Amino acid sequence: MSRFPGFPLYDAASHLEEQMDADGYRAVMEALAAVPLEQDDIDRDYRVTFTYLEDFTSVPGTYNRFRSEVQRFLNYLWLVAGRTLDQVDSEVVASYFKFLKNPPASWIAPSIAHGFIDKQGERVINPRWRPFTDQKSKGTRYTPSPASLKASRTALSSYFRFLLLRKVLAEDPLLQVRRRDTLAKSKALIEHSEDSVRRYSDWQWSFIRDALEKVANENPMYERHLFVVITMKTLFLRFSELAVRSVDGELRTPRFSDFRKQVIRGEEVWTYYVFGKGEKGRSITCPDAYLDYLKRWRAHLGCDTPLPLPNDSTPILSSRKGGGLFPRQVHRICEEALLLAADAMEAEGFLDESKELRAISAETHYLRHTGASQAIDAGADIRHISEELGHASAAFAEQVYVNADQNRRRVEGRDRAI
Repeated sequence: MSRFPGFPLYDAASHLEEQMDADGYRAVMEALAAVPLEQDDIDRDYRVTFTYLEDFTSVPGTYNRFRSEVQRFLNYLWLVAGRTLDQVDSEVVASYFKFLKNPPASWIAPSIAHGFIDKQGERVINPRWRPFTDQKSKGTRYTPSPASLKASRTALSSYFRFLLLRKVLAEDPLLQVRRRDTLAKSKALIEHSEDSVRRYSDWQWSFIRDALEKVANENPMYERHLFVVITMKTLFLRFSELAVRSVDGELRTPRFSDFRKQVIRGEEVWTYYVFGKGEKGRSITCPDAYLDYLKRWRAHLGCDTPLPLPNDSTPILSSRKGGGLFPRQVHRICEEALLLAADAMEAEGFLDESKELRAISAETHYLRHTGASQAIDAGADIRHISEELGHASAAFAEQVYVNADQNRRRVEGRDRAI
């Protein structure tokens, strides 16, 4: 059997700060120096990934999954593909997923082994660590499950988004792979496929909402998670629409003054003003039931009034420094919230449902699409929903409507007699 050429890069969450303070463990730095690529590029890859993982240390489950994937990817990238992060493209990613399905035996361990161990007062590389673990094969060929491959894709999707923001990547290689796969599909398959909108089922959404309310009731640190998820779903928002973003060349922070009260036919109606794609502003109607969550969030923050006044310049989601949160931070909060809901599903015995939610936890548009789908299912005007989604046309809303109509047809079809 050939010798495993790679090595672990990042320690457990409880040791990551120590590793960062030490500017990287001596054993890792020596291993990096032996990689036969440009050392400045290797150093950049190593340190930018450090920054990426640091954001997840407060959520051990997410940290461990993402650390496992990026370590494995970097080992493949440097030692098999012979490239660095700035050279990642669709071909590299497609080859990596083929590699995941059939890795060399030297990359597979029969049991889980920690990447680092203590030796003479310092953290050193555990020679038993491998990027893959196969505890079930007992001599048979290693085969990853579909759920494992989907989890790898989810982790890399998050990682590549971060690298795009850091300008290490110019394009999302996963998006390039999807485009290529789409073009490769036969016309017959496309013509015979039914449109489908990625959304949560009513049961999934109800469980997510109830689970987040429960954890927020038990621990106030999760109030923000509850508010973000409820707001994105109910107001059909993209996560970037709750974040600091550039508008007309200047950074704009969403503030409570963006919530506005109007009196229509003698009734109070609240709206939320947001800048969406293309720096286009739009007003979204706030359902009466949503106002209770807005009041709850403001009470948690210690605001003077239950609902915002016109001059309330407080950031809706404030950072530690007093400004607003940026898109990546809002996305992380949303993902953490969905993983909390997945944990609750697992604890109640819904194992398959929990795995499914974990696999799509990084795809936050599910919330936006679920809100729109449920509104249309309840009879809302397609044109109104399209406007509040911020779409140039009603095409997406019509797709949701058609999909909902097909779903009703499928459910009714189950009751046909033989």
